[in-house]
Amino acid sequence: MRFESHPPSDPLKNLVKEYWIYENDDPTPTEQKIIPDGYSEVIIHYGDPYQINMNGSWETQSSILFSSQISKYFFLRNTGKSGMIGIKLHPSAFHSLFQVDISATIDKVHSLDQLLTISLSALREVQNHLSDPAEKIMLVEKWLKERLVEVKPNEKIDNSIATIFEKKGMVDVDELAGNVHLSTRQLERTFKKAIGLSPKFYCRIIRFSHIFEVMKNHKDSWIRTAL
Repeated sequence: MRFESHPPSDPLKNLVKEYWIYENDDPTPTEQKIIPDGYSEVIIHYGDPYQINMNGSWETQSSILFSSQISKYFFLRNTGKSGMIGIKLHPSAFHSLFQVDISATIDKVHSLDQLLTISLSALREVQNHLSDPAEKIMLVEKWLKERLVEVKPNEKIDNSIATIFEKKGMVDVDELAGNVHLSTRQLERTFKKAIGLSPKFYCRIIRFSHIFEVMKNHKDSWIRTAL
């Protein structure tokens, strides 16, 4: 088994948190529980297909997909040997890159060619048995860089997200709105379009994600974590 992560190049640092690669030659089906972490991902499978269970039944995933924001956990399982590369995007990045209303995509995993009208040829090349991870990342970055001229970032949303992460989800929505000179209603409407969830719910996800990280790394006592 191999899992590795790689940072994005400088022109993409505001859009991409990291690239990750996962490979496993063991074909034994194994279920994984996926919980919300506040990020969305584009994933390219070059191994055997994966199946997803979000609502009680298993379905085969697309080989090139967009995994949007989720408000609840779901399950994945392999059907054979695993090979995939993921683009872990900053929370508003997919909306900035493709001007997609994210509120219509939450709690779903979408076939990317059905969600977007642009060419995916660079991503399909990743599936053509390239053995070098650097080559895969180079093709992914080529595809993303072609979109940079179209990027339309929303500074108010990005500043709000930065505050949420800085305060580990422990921030009031009215405070967030005031910080970026929007009404609470305006922030909620814009936030849902760019992120997919309400700012209050997103704060909850980041808060619990931080708690899980603390518990995993045993950085604090149970009592302090609970408080």
